[in-house]
Amino acid sequence: MNDITLVNLSIAKNFNGKTVYMHNSAGIFLLVAALEKAGFKAGLKEYSMEYGRSLPAELENFLSAVDTAPRLIGIGCHSVHMPFAVKAAQALKLKFPEKTVVLGGPGPSGAAKELLEKFPFIDAVSVGESEETIVEIVREGAPGFAGIKGLAYRGGAGVTLNPPRPHIADLSSLPMPAYHTPGFRGNYQIATVLTSRGCPYRCGFCSLTDFDGRRLRYNSIPNVLAELTLLKNEYGFSDLFFVDPNFSVNRERTLELCRAIKKANLGLKWFAMTRTECVDPALLDEMAAAGCKTVFYGLDSGSETVLAAIKRGSGLKKALAAIEMSTAHIPNVEVGLMWGFPFETLEDFKRTLEVRERLEAKGCTAQLRWLEPYPATEIFQAHKSELFLPVEHSLMFQPAKLAELVREGKLFYREEGDTCRLPADVTSVRTIIAASQVAGTCRDIIEANPYIFTDFYRYRTPDLDEKLRLASRYSAY
Repeated sequence: MNDITLVNLSIAKNFNGKTVYMHNSAGIFLLVAALEKAGFKAGLKEYSMEYGRSLPAELENFLSAVDTAPRLIGIGCHSVHMPFAVKAAQALKLKFPEKTVVLGGPGPSGAAKELLEKFPFIDAVSVGESEETIVEIVREGAPGFAGIKGLAYRGGAGVTLNPPRPHIADLSSLPMPAYHTPGFRGNYQIATVLTSRGCPYRCGFCSLTDFDGRRLRYNSIPNVLAELTLLKNEYGFSDLFFVDPNFSVNRERTLELCRAIKKANLGLKWFAMTRTECVDPALLDEMAAAGCKTVFYGLDSGSETVLAAIKRGSGLKKALAAIEMSTAHIPNVEVGLMWGFPFETLEDFKRTLEVRERLEAKGCTAQLRWLEPYPATEIFQAHKSELFLPVEHSLMFQPAKLAELVREGKLFYREEGDTCRLPADVTSVRTIIAASQVAGTCRDIIEANPYIFTDFYRYRTPDLDEKLRLASRYSAY
């Protein structure tokens, strides 16, 4: 029997006749590997909700799909699936009150105390990186929770937040992700690979540094090459997504990695995210020679005023110059823009649209997202009283309209063998689909807990109706 069941909640791969998600989760297979290295057996289930299924039917399906034999059941998710994680934990406890249910991942980690205080059927929440924490959870069990760093738990004295766990300093100390886990082979089109953690920047809207820390930490280049070789030769991947928050922030390390990838001659095509301050022509040429087909920059706004307010970047002019320069070196340049900041004027927003038009004219692909609030961020702490549930404004709460939009829209994944680039609107559409699936079954707790389930809320922003009218030309909300 397994020592623990791990469940990863994710968006369904298919929606209304379209493939909308074909990436694996980067983190869950590392947790399995860490447990196996420590001598434990872990069962893994990637669980996707079915659009339009009722909550009772969804929970019944969840309970039948998950191995409930182990004494410990861990549920991991991003914030968009967190309401369903709570419902699933409740269903598990009702049917198996003797089980210990632990939540983890970026979503629960950012609201650990609030989740435990509000929902008594959750026993513990792993906060931050969990490769070491999960091993101690299995080894010690609930009686030993008091001594586990990085864990929030419910005990006889109420909710306790243990001291934080130091971040793993050397990622090469971690084992290879457990790609041998049943269910991995053949289930994904694009492999996600993590070569570094941490972000030295602190943007006012981003919760990444709260989860991963500000200090950059790396996996060794030989380890990365071994992982890429395994994914290519054993599992047949040709497309990769490097999910490092800032792939090229360490220039020399990036050059060394790219040259090693090129020398390995695996024929891989890949996508990476970085910042405009962290590129130059020579570096981009090395990335392209190693197989980089797409680079993504989070520009965030076309307004200098907004950028200054969120402490983002070194200035719009320099950022635009770097982005436009990149088009001469990387085949596909994608740019993330957001709107809906609580302090964003209509003029600020129009400047963002102007920048979007400029970038599209230069051959870039620009995403336009409605800003989601995240706890533990500066903007959230300053403006959380201005949250509202956009029932009349967002497709999250209009499932029939969303389904029709996706049915009539473009394909999100190209034929196998083509480039790994995705259309710009796939990020927004995936987010809306996932949120709509959850909102349709968990609306009650979403409405009752705005400061926990923030993904479904937006900030009140000046001239909202006019902004939505203009934004709807480019994307779906």
